[in-house]
Amino acid sequence: MAPILIHIGYHKTGTNWLQRELFDDQEAGYRWLGKRPAAHPIWALVSDRALEFDGARVRGSFTSRLAEAEEQGLLPVVSLERLSGHPFSGGHDASQIAERLQAVFPEGRVLAVIREQRSMIVSTYKQYVKAGGAVSLAQFLDPPTRQNWRVPGFDFRHFEYEHLIRKYHQLYGGEHVLVLPYEHFAREGRGFVERIAEFAGQPIPAEVLSRLPYSKRYNESPSPLAVSALRRLNKLSPRTELNPAPLVQSRLVGALADRLKASEALSASPARQLAARAEARLRSEIAEIVGERYAESNRRTAEVADVDLAGYGWPVAQP
Repeated sequence: MAPILIHIGYHKTGTNWLQRELFDDQEAGYRWLGKRPAAHPIWALVSDRALEFDGARVRGSFTSRLAEAEEQGLLPVVSLERLSGHPFSGGHDASQIAERLQAVFPEGRVLAVIREQRSMIVSTYKQYVKAGGAVSLAQFLDPPTRQNWRVPGFDFRHFEYEHLIRKYHQLYGGEHVLVLPYEHFAREGRGFVERIAEFAGQPIPAEVLSRLPYSKRYNESPSPLAVSALRRLNKLSPRTELNPAPLVQSRLVGALADRLKASEALSASPARQLAARAEARLRSEIAEIVGERYAESNRRTAEVADVDLAGYGWPVAQP
């Protein structure tokens, strides 16, 4: 079977850029198999109940998409950040999804993009509020739990990347798994893309590499000022899976929150200086909470992924 590139995320690591600018660019030699509409078969990898998942059926639902890519001489790409689990629920189903991927795409080559944890948690919390969440940072990072773990919540261990990397090594073999730090993309976009192309076995023409918009960003996080305002509005907005019991359900407030998300009022001058100070406070607070929590795990991740994480500014324990 011809190879398939499987990009699993993580969240907040440039996934939208990769999908729109690289994996959906036929001149680059790739064919992203998509994720819309809601009935797209990729969602079966995530949403099918454990006792109802049928790998052969899901593979069959991709047949026409794979055949079309092959006819065009393009490398098919399965790309969805949700495949690495979800940070709002601690990545509780990441291992199950990995097993489903191997059952559906045994010929896959797996790409994972990881990000230094302090920066990742800043972006994760901002995204949580942008998506409708209403709890404070402290409450988000320390969700209520009971012994029987009825509802998964945020879990710091989701960002101990070594565990999921090893899982994919077991399923696909280490030579078929590539792990890249998001900081590599931020620092040297072209080199980052060239490394993906080398791994995928699909070289990208020089003229395409030269025109890719490496500095372009999608789905940027709101400023801390906007986060603070949104979190309060979310308490009065229509209920969502992230906020199942708002104080009231006001469509008017929900519409106001949507307008605020699209506005730059709280990040533009004269609020820019206030926003910068708020950003610094948020990052400082998260850095203090995280401390050296990930240093030892990062050492193991660097080893299993063969990546110099310390060179990208990650805290890495000495062996």
